[in-house]
Amino acid sequence: MQTNIKCFVLYTAREAYRALKKKYSLWYLLAILVLCLLANIAMACFRSVYGMNDGSFSSNLIIFAEGAFVIPYYSCIFLADIVFGPEYPNPHIRDGYTRPLRRFQLYIGKVLGSLIVGVIMFVAAFVLLLVTTLLFGMGDGSIDSFTITDFLLKAAVALPLWIAGISFAYAFLYGSKDKKSAFIGFYVVVLLIPRLIILLASEKIHIPVFTRLVNYLITPQFQALQFYFTMDIKKCVILGLTYSLIATVIGLTCFYKRK
Repeated sequence: MQTNIKCFVLYTAREAYRALKKKYSLWYLLAILVLCLLANIAMACFRSVYGMNDGSFSSNLIIFAEGAFVIPYYSCIFLADIVFGPEYPNPHIRDGYTRPLRRFQLYIGKVLGSLIVGVIMFVAAFVLLLVTTLLFGMGDGSIDSFTITDFLLKAAVALPLWIAGISFAYAFLYGSKDKKSAFIGFYVVVLLIPRLIILLASEKIHIPVFTRLVNYLITPQFQALQFYFTMDIKKCVILGLTYSLIATVIGLTCFYKRK
C-alpha cells in the first residue's frame, strides 16, 4: 500500500515537473506577462486622460483582475495538454513509476499534475501582475496588504471552478479521437454553450428556462467574484466539485475503453 502511494506521488510530481520543463510552459508564462503589460498600459492610458482619480490607482487594477479569473478557466485545456503530452498515453506502457498503479491512478495523477502546474502558473501570474503594476503605478502606494489578501481569497474561492475546467479538459483529451477535436469540444462546452445560454437569458430575449439554467453555469461565478455581495462561496464549491466529478467519471470511462 505504501509503495503504491509513493509511486502515485512520484508519478504525479514527475508529470508536473516534465510539464514545467516544456517550452509550452514558457510560452504560457510569456502570454501571462503580455496580458499583465497590456493591462497596465491600458491603465496608464486611462490615467493620462483622466488623471489620478477613483478607478486609476494601482489597487484598482488588482481588483479589476479578479473579474478576469475566467481567463485561466478558459486556458485549462492548454495546461492539461502540457501535462497530457504530445501523444495519447498508452495504459499498457509502464515504467518504474507507473507499473504498480491502476488506470484510475494514472488518470488522477495527470489531473493533479495539471492542477500543480496551474497553481504554479497562478503564483507566477500574480507575481508578474503585482510587479508590473507596481512599476507602472508610479509609486502611488495604493496596493496594501488588504488588496493582496482580498485577491488571494477570491482566487481560493475560484479554485474549485478551475479544477472543474481541468477536469473538463481531460474528459475531452481522453474522449476525443485527436487533439483538435478535444480543443473544439472543450470550448463548445465551457465557452460557446454557456455564452449562448447567457444570451438567451438576457433581458432582451429572456427565455425563462435559460434564465434558470444560468444559475448552474460556471462562467457567471467568475464575474461574481469581484464583489463581496455577489460572491457565493458555497455555490462555487458545489458547482466546481459537481462538474469535476461528472467530467472525471466521463474521462475515466473513456480511458478505460482504450485498448
